[in-house]
Amino acid sequence: METANERELQDQCSTKFLTILEAAKFLRVSRRSIFNLIKKGKIQTIKLSTRMTRITLDELLRLAETCGYQVIMPNGQKSPTSKPETGQTNRGAKCRKTRACDIAPEGVTHDTHYTMAEVLSKFNIKYGRFYEVRNRYNLEDVHAWGTTCFRKEDVEEAIAKYKEEQGQAQAEAYYTCFDLMQLYGLGKTQVRRFAETHGVRIKKVKGGRTNLYLKADWEAARKKAEATSACTKAKRV
Repeated sequence: METANERELQDQCSTKFLTILEAAKFLRVSRRSIFNLIKKGKIQTIKLSTRMTRITLDELLRLAETCGYQVIMPNGQKSPTSKPETGQTNRGAKCRKTRACDIAPEGVTHDTHYTMAEVLSKFNIKYGRFYEVRNRYNLEDVHAWGTTCFRKEDVEEAIAKYKEEQGQAQAEAYYTCFDLMQLYGLGKTQVRRFAETHGVRIKKVKGGRTNLYLKADWEAARKKAEATSACTKAKRV
């Protein structure tokens, strides 16, 4: 037997007309997405004039039933035709292939896997750099919650290895300011001015707060300076 709410909902479906913007808000998509659905024939519209297009609420509910979208009714209730949700979802996920409300595969949970956004935020790593990590250590990914996910243990191990390798390579190729102060008996300002004067390439780390000086450039500039300037101090032994 139909309840009063269900009868009220059916009445709304047959009489409620929505603008493109209102329809987009109901489906939680952009206006462009609505226009694309109309163009593909997935939504039937009512043309009141050349500049006035309306969509019935009944049409959105039909779309929800056939495509699995969730429609939020004006009273805050979910449409009866919306597919039931299971598992945890990520409403903010953006993926062209899978909707954000899709559930995770069996065995994939938020306790076992990071989403892409969680990886970038937790490890303070840029997408391009993480892409390099993925390729270097062959990280396997799965599609869940409308985004790309990775097993937590694999991500943590790969990023730890990457940071270790990067640190070793960095120490071999660059001097820190402290290294140069110890080697040449210079002050911080002298190190900075020498690098600026002789065009020593600098790498900024720790958010730009620390400078690293390329060893090859520094050594070449030092040899040239020692040959032309009597006041340049000799390298400490």
